[in-house]
Amino acid sequence: MHDVAAAAGAFPIDTTAPAEDPPAARTLRFAFTGSGREYFRIWVVNLLLTLASLGIYSAWAKVRRLQYFDRNTTLAGARFDFHGNPKAILRGRVLAVLLLVAYHYAFGISLTAGLATIAMLLASLPWLIRGALRFRLGNTSYRGLHFHFSGSAPMAYRVYLAPIAVFLLPGVLVAVYGETPWVTVAWLLYLGWPLMYAWMKHYQYGYVAYGDQASSNALTVPGFFSIYVRGSLLATSIVIVAFLAGVVAMPLGALMPVRSAAVAIGLIVGGGMALMAYVLLGPYQQVRVMNLCLRHTSFPGVRLVSNLSARDFARLQLKNLALTLLTLGLYRPFAVVSAYRYRLDHLALDVDEGFDHVVSRVTAGGGAAGDGAADFVGLDLSW
Repeated sequence: MHDVAAAAGAFPIDTTAPAEDPPAARTLRFAFTGSGREYFRIWVVNLLLTLASLGIYSAWAKVRRLQYFDRNTTLAGARFDFHGNPKAILRGRVLAVLLLVAYHYAFGISLTAGLATIAMLLASLPWLIRGALRFRLGNTSYRGLHFHFSGSAPMAYRVYLAPIAVFLLPGVLVAVYGETPWVTVAWLLYLGWPLMYAWMKHYQYGYVAYGDQASSNALTVPGFFSIYVRGSLLATSIVIVAFLAGVVAMPLGALMPVRSAAVAIGLIVGGGMALMAYVLLGPYQQVRVMNLCLRHTSFPGVRLVSNLSARDFARLQLKNLALTLLTLGLYRPFAVVSAYRYRLDHLALDVDEGFDHVVSRVTAGGGAAGDGAADFVGLDLSW
């Protein structure tokens, strides 16, 4: 042993292990295994039962729809799932109907009732929106682990009070003072919408967790202003094109009575603007916002990749619109599936270690009342 030690001392051995290269990122892609034909059967049943039940079945229809899309969405060989309770969603929709009725008729009762209703909406809607995010994510699972939303209630009020107030203010001014110049000033507050929308998206994407792995979000306000400025230029182009279409239609209008000509030109201009806004402006805004949000959201060792094309998505939406109109609405479920599949085909994850390191953590879920209410008032809660 002594000789071996001496030999080792005479010839030192470098025991330092070579530095290991960091593991290469692996790209995981989403896939959708459903089909328009399968969803068509679910859509027809949901529609008929919703009509037969005067809307009551809509809560069960929503759960069936979300379960179908989640259970047919795969990532790395595993499927997502949705576990929402239809009765909880129905209670939320009843609450939503009550809020809408109060909003529409309170000022007709008295000024005091109207102002009290506005105060109630300002106090409750941020809490309901936060509950909707918690309900939706808390009832979505992947590989047996649930997502959850950790955004706080005080932060929800800081994020959502301003856009809710801007949305309600013009109607309140009209109800209290009638048509005054202040109503126009109130509409000008929408110039700050990109800032408010950036806050909302940062809140929605920055406080998501899967198991004990929390998301981080690096969204910046200038990115949203850029999207809305370009969208405004696109909207201006749509107005100009629609106006030119009306000018071209004027010679045809000369062959008609004055009233009929005005109606015809109005339909051409209005219909052209609506069509181009749906086909161009809508897809542009959706794609740019989704790319911006997803590319700036990550989890520990996981980065989201989104490369949606506004041009390709616009062509897809134009095709879906044409086929839906030609089939009198029957192509609608096929259109929904094709748009959903397109989004998934352009969404991926760059993963360093996979999901095996994620540890499940039990968390309290949000209230379903917020989810139902959000569906009715049209707030954007999409993940």
